Amino acid sequence: MTKQRHYCDSCVFLGFLNNESDKIYECKTILQAAEEGVIELVTSAFTMAEVIKIKGEAELDESKEHIIDQLFKQTWIKVANFEREMAQICRHLVWTYNLKPFDALHLATAIRLKADFFNTTDQSLIKKLPSQVGYLADYPGAIIQRPHVQGYTPRLF
Repeated sequence: MTKQRHYCDSCVFLGFLNNESDKIYECKTILQAAEEGVIELVTSAFTMAEVIKIKGEAELDESKEHIIDQLFKQTWIKVANFEREMAQICRHLVWTYNLKPFDALHLATAIRLKADFFNTTDQSLIKKLPSQVGYLADYPGAIIQRPHVQGYTPRLF
């Protein structure tokens, strides 16, 4: 059986790293599901550029950079490079849904990688989009949702 492919945008990683009370459980749960091999987790290389600071820290010091760097080096996180077709999808998403370019970039990457789910904690982004977004016939689309893995129960943290 093929694993579900979940795309996580940068706010999922930030919610986890910053231990944000309204997001931590769902962010930690989806990362845990990926670590356990229940799902395939993908994100864009741009996520690594956006996740640069842990909330509450005055500056990004070497120890904090190490934590972020180690997270993205995990083998259960697949990091995709940006390519021409993603840029075409991105422009379409900006024009069609009036998205910010970086939001469209993340969603375009998910669509191009044929992710089953696009996970975000950005409620304003979720409200702008239909429940599933695709691009032409080749890319049927990803389901837009807050971080969630259907049928998965996390072990105790």
